[in-house]
Amino acid sequence: MQSHYITHKNSTVHYRQFGNGPKLLFCFHGYGRESYTFSFLEKRLGNIYTIIAIDIPFHGLTKWKDELILKPKYLAQFILDIRQGLKKENMKFSLLGFSMGGRIALHLTELLSGQIDRLVLLAPDGLSFNFWRWFGSETWIGSKLLHYTIYHPGWIVWVVEKGEKWKVIHRSIADLIRYYIYDEEHRLSLYRRWVSMRKFSPALGKLRRLIVNNGIKVRMLFGAFDRVIPYKGGERFKEGIEAFASFEVVEAGHNLLSEVNARKIAQLIND
Repeated sequence: MQSHYITHKNSTVHYRQFGNGPKLLFCFHGYGRESYTFSFLEKRLGNIYTIIAIDIPFHGLTKWKDELILKPKYLAQFILDIRQGLKKENMKFSLLGFSMGGRIALHLTELLSGQIDRLVLLAPDGLSFNFWRWFGSETWIGSKLLHYTIYHPGWIVWVVEKGEKWKVIHRSIADLIRYYIYDEEHRLSLYRRWVSMRKFSPALGKLRRLIVNNGIKVRMLFGAFDRVIPYKGGERFKEGIEAFASFEVVEAGHNLLSEVNARKIAQLIND
């Protein structure tokens, strides 16, 4: 494993390199995770792939000091710059995204479709319409409410407690909300991370056409017991691109990035 940095304006973006294989794979982690999350892939794929895992803004060792919202075109350029530094600029590459990183990988595929040969999605965000993400990041009132909640969380605490009591909100979801809302630093991190990724919003219809036109292989893996990102979105996304896409559900929850699933994930990357 090697650590590297690239500079963007006033920021330093950190990424890790695992393995030194001839093929190239870029990985994007989920909310609250970081690039080391993908270290388990090295022993299975390190002789086949050079694996690059990037710490997105406000995660890991990346020091983001520029405009709060990261433009997708900047992240796309980071990828191309890293590829050039590895002297693989004429090579197509693969993308892998977990959870929020799945939404990032989907949008990057839309931007760089002619240079991508495979897209691997693990419990990905971005395949279903998320009302709360749309409301909180794309509407004026939602943005104001989100900002207000970060500094005045009492109302949402009340909603969660009542929702769990009345069995409208599942306990696992309530626990997740409590974890991020009850602590002030967690709330501030939530706000920065949420807002910084707001422009990553793939157009799924367009993306399907690009997948077909460019012959991109798509591999999707979901957890059967995942209450954060249900697998139904993957089933819908596969419609119309069946010749290029596979869809699997395993006996797991949301956290698919573990040694337990390492063999299956490696197969999806290199089948």
